[in-house]
Amino acid sequence: MNQRAWSFKAVDQDDLRYFGNNGYHDDSTSFYRYDNFVPNHKQVKKGDIVIVTDRKNVLGISVIDNLSSTPYIKVRNRCPNENCTPAKLILRKTKKPKWRCSNGHEFEQPKVEDVPALEFKADYKQNYKPINSISIMDLISQTPRYNVQSSIQEIDFEWANNIFDSIIQLDPTETDIDDTPLDMDDRRIAVLRQIKQRRGQKAFRDTLISQTAKCAVTGCKIVDILEAAHISAYKNDTHNHVSNGLLLRCDMHTLYDLDLFAINPDSLIIYFAPQIQDKEYTKYQGKNLHVTHKINYGALVKRWERFTEMYDLIEAN
Repeated sequence: MNQRAWSFKAVDQDDLRYFGNNGYHDDSTSFYRYDNFVPNHKQVKKGDIVIVTDRKNVLGISVIDNLSSTPYIKVRNRCPNENCTPAKLILRKTKKPKWRCSNGHEFEQPKVEDVPALEFKADYKQNYKPINSISIMDLISQTPRYNVQSSIQEIDFEWANNIFDSIIQLDPTETDIDDTPLDMDDRRIAVLRQIKQRRGQKAFRDTLISQTAKCAVTGCKIVDILEAAHISAYKNDTHNHVSNGLLLRCDMHTLYDLDLFAINPDSLIIYFAPQIQDKEYTKYQGKNLHVTHKINYGALVKRWERFTEMYDLIEAN
């Protein structure tokens, strides 16, 4: 599943600056509307992360849980001067005539066109959470192709996903709760309960196999026993991004979920817990991870810190 992250600029009707159209009726905490004339409209997909803003502030973050489309007639305002195709149309509050185009023409009323269009509605109410710790400048710095006039812009996925992980608080269910019990036996029971669920994440597994069809630890190429392991525990579809995944032999997957081995985030060297003495596993101690895709560094750091604290280890370089 090739997930991406986007910024959605929500502008209230009263805050419109340019009047080429009459705007869209959004609810910044629940849904965002746009149409097929908006750049990037084809790229936005269900499961993508969205950071919602107004002109000056970052408002919140969520994940698109539904995406629908409906044909409609779009009302477009145009300069009435023949062959004039301005970039902007401005409605003035006090000066007369009321209208002015960016090419300098002034007029009392625009030419109105009805154009067939396709309106999209991205729903994200289910997981929406407000943000007050990120500024517009922070967002811009993570927008590789930033354009001040664009309503929908792609942002760095790993950055957005880390924010989502730190802010979002989801309603737990039996299958996605991350209770991390202190008792190791209880933790084993919880992991075994989740094995059936994790094997069912076919799209995530297929994506990892397409990167390198072998176990990231052992190099095993028997695809039938390779599983898609999450570095950061699975809670929703945003965690199925390839950067949060490792393809592991089924026994290695279980050991990883039990924190019986971990990966140094800086060197990508594998380390096993002290109680793992079987030569079948210790022969991989100190070896490098077999991966070709980019891994979420922040997720590796969290796992590594938990591992070193759990076993009171001095971090290896």
